[in-house]
Amino acid sequence: MVLVALVAIAFCLILSLARVTSLAAPRGGAGSSRVHVVRSGETLWGIARALAPEGDTRVIVARLAGMNQLATTDLVPGQALRLP
Repeated sequence: MVLVALVAIAFCLILSLARVTSLAAPRGGAGSSRVHVVRSGETLWGIARALAPEGDTRVIVARLAGMNQLATTDLVPGQALRLP
């Protein structure tokens, strides 16, 4: 059971690295999004509040999650997020 958990964690880490690498790759075109690299202690909610301090944070969080194909609001330091 422990071995299965370790394999699952390793698989998730590899997928996360692949996602970060693909999101950090330069993209051309006028419609390109900005990229934000998550720092230790940052949350999706905090990033959303900073993007639109007067807006509805829930809407911005949902938009960020959709743009970045996030299954949860948990972030990892070093993770690249596309911003609107």
